[in-house]
Amino acid sequence: HPYFKGGAMAYRMLVLFLGLLWLVSPAAAEPRVALVIGNGKYGSGIGSLTNQPNDAALIAKALTDAGFKVNTVLNADQKQMKRAIVDFGKTLANAGPDAVGLFYYAGHGVQVNGKNYLIPTAARIESQSDVDIESVDADTVMQQMEFAGNRMNIVILDACRNNPLPAASRSTGGGLARVDAPTGSFIAYSTAPGQTAADGDGRNSPYSKALADAIENQRVPLEQLFRDVRVNVMNATGK
Repeated sequence: HPYFKGGAMAYRMLVLFLGLLWLVSPAAAEPRVALVIGNGKYGSGIGSLTNQPNDAALIAKALTDAGFKVNTVLNADQKQMKRAIVDFGKTLANAGPDAVGLFYYAGHGVQVNGKNYLIPTAARIESQSDVDIESVDADTVMQQMEFAGNRMNIVILDACRNNPLPAASRSTGGGLARVDAPTGSFIAYSTAPGQTAADGDGRNSPYSKALADAIENQRVPLEQLFRDVRVNVMNATGK
């Protein structure tokens, strides 16, 4: 069941702006820039994921159809992830102040001391102390978006699977930690903070299927879109 969080100022911006985001045809809308990352080919120490590159490809297609200029990065190591995030920030800044930025990540993620980390495919994590060195701090994405100074940003973290740390070293909970959205931002999770999401039995996870379907077929304000995604995911997974 997806969870989303925005600050009071962000919500006021949403009220003014959301009516435009999905109701307008892509040709007439504001510039839209997206970075989609899907990591699945992890080493045996972390555990490979089957659906995540497929989920990233599915969301990338839906976003492209919705008028986004999408950069898709699959099975990226730490350097590739950081470079893609920095390039995304530059592209977003160059798109101008009216641009909408969107970041989607599918893959392993973990929370340590209340901070969320996205795990690259080549990460070598033997204990919690390795996470900061081997992973990508999710705040890096937020910072790049803030630096761009654009009007609206959306961050979707589909990274709430099992705790990927080796069993002997685990001292963190499952899922990701709740964070406050910067002004003008909207953060969506594939499940509630501290919980894990199901991968599903098919080619894609229930969350990515519901999200892609909503992006492709609905023309509703963003908050309503994610509420509908939540309902569809809960129905597909028996709540």
